[in-house]
Amino acid sequence: MADFYVLPPRPVIGEEVAKLIRPYLPGMRITAADGVRLLEAVANSARTKAFLVHREDLPEGEELVKAVGDGFGAVDGDQIIHVSLGKQTGEPRVRAMTAQDDAVAVG
Repeated sequence: MADFYVLPPRPVIGEEVAKLIRPYLPGMRITAADGVRLLEAVANSARTKAFLVHREDLPEGEELVKAVGDGFGAVDGDQIIHVSLGKQTGEPRVRAMTAQDDAVAVG
């Protein structure tokens, strides 16, 4: 089984991560691209199968689970974790779904 993290567009999520890092590295230039690379490195080092899917890589208007299955290979039983920005930095909204026989179980 795999986990597919559906994230906001790269520039948006990258800037959110960069905002969190900058105070810990004062004087260092931390860009949105650096934030995206950090997320990718964490996902790549996970002990489980974790895939990052950015919203701009999915077709507009298509149901999320179907789009992740068609475009990225999610199959029955895989977790699809939809992460969207919250009202403040560091407070995302998260909705987890499981692909099941062409239906979706929302957790």
